[in-house]
Amino acid sequence: MLKISKKASVNLSMILSSLFFVGLIVGAVAMPTFVNSIIELVYNPATFPAMDRAICLALAYLILVVCLTANCVIFALLKTVKSDNVFTPKSVSLIRAISWCCFLVGLLFLAVGYYFQLGFLIAFAAMFLGLCIRVVKNVIEQATEIKCENDLTV
Repeated sequence: MLKISKKASVNLSMILSSLFFVGLIVGAVAMPTFVNSIIELVYNPATFPAMDRAICLALAYLILVVCLTANCVIFALLKTVKSDNVFTPKSVSLIRAISWCCFLVGLLFLAVGYYFQLGFLIAFAAMFLGLCIRVVKNVIEQATEIKCENDLTV
């Protein structure tokens, strides 16, 4: 298996996060067309109410904003890792913010599920990811407390 250095891995993650940011911006521009295409794929466009179309578009933009927020927090966490400050309260709070973003995306996809059943599956996946990140947050938080205790005894 290919093994790269910690520094290269963090740099690669930062590049991928930056590319994801660009993808989210492109997604924001293409969102109306994308939402209309999904509606036309599932429903008869002539019978789909304009108000529901507006709600779907608003939900899509809210999801995009939360994902953009999470991506910015991930980038900040990667900068913290790059500076070798992993076991700090700041890292714990950044990981906590990412988990809350996952839960929020899950809730928004629950609302999308009203229109598109696939939204329920995506909501479940997002909430499960939020739970996994929450567990990692708890582990990092505990490790941070142990590190602080060890720093005080030295």
